[in-house]
Amino acid sequence: MQDSINLDEIDLRIVHAMQVQPRAPWALIGHVVGVDPVTAARRWASLTDSGTAWIAAYPAADAGSVLAFLDVRCEPRSRQQLVDRLAAHAHVMSVNVHSGGCVVMAEALFGSTTALARYVLDDLQRQDGVTDVVVHPVTRVFTEGSRWRLGTLEPSGVRTLRESGVAPPPLGRRHPLDSATVAVIDVLGRKPRVSVTELAHELGISASTARRRLGRALSQHTVLRCELARFATGRPIRVLFTARIPALDVERVARILRARTEIRLVVTVAGPDNLFFTGWLRSLTEIAALELELATRAPTLTVTDRRIVLDTPKLMGHLLDRDGRSTGVIPVGVRS
Repeated sequence: MQDSINLDEIDLRIVHAMQVQPRAPWALIGHVVGVDPVTAARRWASLTDSGTAWIAAYPAADAGSVLAFLDVRCEPRSRQQLVDRLAAHAHVMSVNVHSGGCVVMAEALFGSTTALARYVLDDLQRQDGVTDVVVHPVTRVFTEGSRWRLGTLEPSGVRTLRESGVAPPPLGRRHPLDSATVAVIDVLGRKPRVSVTELAHELGISASTARRRLGRALSQHTVLRCELARFATGRPIRVLFTARIPALDVERVARILRARTEIRLVVTVAGPDNLFFTGWLRSLTEIAALELELATRAPTLTVTDRRIVLDTPKLMGHLLDRDGRSTGVIPVGVRS
């Protein structure tokens, strides 16, 4: 099936436009891409119907919540059962299967460290076949996938899109979530381009209330992220790097990493390997090239491990097949 989907330049430009402004009207998308609105909408519908592209919507982590990477080691016979169980949980945002032994890494969102501890100690560690769980709480997010771009649009088009709509919340919101906003985020998780009228109907509220709650959710609490299936990105190699960096050098190294087009995620975590970053690469040979450049530009950075991502069964709430297509969605929630 992978070979039956051929994305052309127009498709890739539409995806880039959706990465910049996922809820932009079709007239604007068509304008910056260079097609009419009907064509833009039809092309996007084809991409989403096939699972080749989609928009994920999820809560932005704040200072009161806990985002953590959970390194779960298990017996080989238990791997698929573990993956299925993790993927079914709303608070588990993403699940990756790594090289280097039977390692499954989950990215999960919790309302507190107590909630994190309960999940790890009372659930994960008691699952059949699990041999070890290592918790890596995130201390700061420097960049993540919602900021990554294909690079197929002209700078003028990107600027037009940025100025047209609601600016995304900063990485690390400062506004507490209430139940009304949670309900809006849940709808956005299933229907990221939901209209005010549709939202009002879904939640049983007036259109004016829906408009106000939607605006608050989008500007303060919700990350929208346009994704493209692995096979269609031109970057089929996904790698997680773990590293150690002195605290005084973290900001400088994060800026270096953030500026690279192949880097999707840069975070610091609590632990001896205090820096995680992920790269989407064109070939395995780019791993050594990346590390060589980092050794030159960031000599105090020590890469301690590099893991190839063999499979991503779940990405920010979306369930994926082996080619990286979206096959369904479980809206992301915070575990309390």
